[in-house]
Amino acid sequence: MPASRPARPALYLPTDAEMLAARKDLESPLTFEEHLTVGATGLGPWAGSDVLDAVTRVRGELGNPHISYLPELADRGYLATLLARSIAALEGLSADGTAAGWRLTGGYAAEGEAARSLLESDINILADVVGKESGAAPGTIKLRLLGPLSLAASTYLTSGERVLSDHGARRDVAEAQRVGFHGVVKLLRQAVPGAQVLVQVEEPLLVEAAAGQLPTSSGYRTLQAVPRHELVSLLGALHEELEGLSAQVVTRTDYVRLHPEVRQALAIPLLSMAGQPTSAWEALAPRLEAERGLYLEVVDPLVRVTAGNLARGLWRTWSDLGLGKKLLNQLVLTETGSLAATDPQRATTVLGHLTETARALSEIAQDA
Repeated sequence: MPASRPARPALYLPTDAEMLAARKDLESPLTFEEHLTVGATGLGPWAGSDVLDAVTRVRGELGNPHISYLPELADRGYLATLLARSIAALEGLSADGTAAGWRLTGGYAAEGEAARSLLESDINILADVVGKESGAAPGTIKLRLLGPLSLAASTYLTSGERVLSDHGARRDVAEAQRVGFHGVVKLLRQAVPGAQVLVQVEEPLLVEAAAGQLPTSSGYRTLQAVPRHELVSLLGALHEELEGLSAQVVTRTDYVRLHPEVRQALAIPLLSMAGQPTSAWEALAPRLEAERGLYLEVVDPLVRVTAGNLARGLWRTWSDLGLGKKLLNQLVLTETGSLAATDPQRATTVLGHLTETARALSEIAQDA
C-alpha cells in the first residue's frame, strides 16, 4: 500500500473477521418486512490495480437487494480514470491525452481508443466473475460516468479552451454521450444477464458551470454561465435517452445548491447531507413522498461509527421530517469520500459496513 495512504483506523476490525461477520449477517433470515428494505452501494472508485479482485469483492459484498457496480481503479494510470472512462463511452468523438488534458477530436485518437479498450476489458472481467456465480439474482449493475456538463468542463478544444466554452461543442459532446450509452448499456447487459442497468452520472462541476465560476484555460477570466434552460435540456435529454434504454439514472452533484428547475431535471439525486440545515432536508421530502428515490452518503471510510448509531441517527432525521417508514425503500446508502484513498481490504470492510447500516435502519423501522 502506498505510504501516502492513511493507516486503517483503530476502530476497524480485522478485515477477514468483519467480512465473515457481514456474510453471516447477510445469510440470516430477514427480521423486517421486505418493503422496508434499504439498499446500499459504493460510489465507484477503488484502490489498487487488480480489477478481478476488485470486482469479486464488490460482487461479494453487494448482492441483491443491494447495488453492485463496476469499480474504477485509477491506480492503473490516466486511461483508467473516471474522465477516461467517460470519454471511452462516447460514440463519434474521441480524445487525445496532452500535457494540458484530454483534447477532443472527431477522428481516431490513440489514447481514446486505449481507454475504450480498457473499459471493455473491465466489463469482460465483470462478465467472467458473474459467470462463476451460482444461483444469485442478477439484481442491478451500476456504472459511473461524468455527466455532459462536467465532461465538457473537463475536456478541451483544439484551441486549448474548455469544451464548455463553446455552445456547439458542448452540444456535440452531450449528443455523442447519449449515442454512446446504447453500446455501454448493451455491454453491461451482456455481462450481467437479466440485471437492471443503472448509470451514476457525476456532475461535480454543474453548480460552477451554472454560475459562470469556471476559469478559462488561461486562468485570467471565467467562462460564461451556461443558461439554465440549456442545463435543463441537456440533463433532461440524458435521462430520456437512458430511460428509453430501460436503464435507471442517479446523479451525484451539489444538489442543494442547484436552482429548483435544474433539480427537477434529475430523476434521483446522490448527495451528502452532512452539516445541512433542516430546511435542506425538507426540500427532499416531496421527492421521497413521490417515490423518486434518494442516494445518501453516510459512511466515512476513515471514521468508524457503528452501524446501529448511524442507523439511529438516520431514523431520527427521517421521523423528524414526518416521512413514513413505508418510504424507506426509496433510500440507498453509500460512502462519503473515495475508497481509492484506502486499500482493497478496508474498502471491502466499508461496503460490508454499508450493508449492515442499511439492515439496521430497516430493523429500527420495523420496530417503530
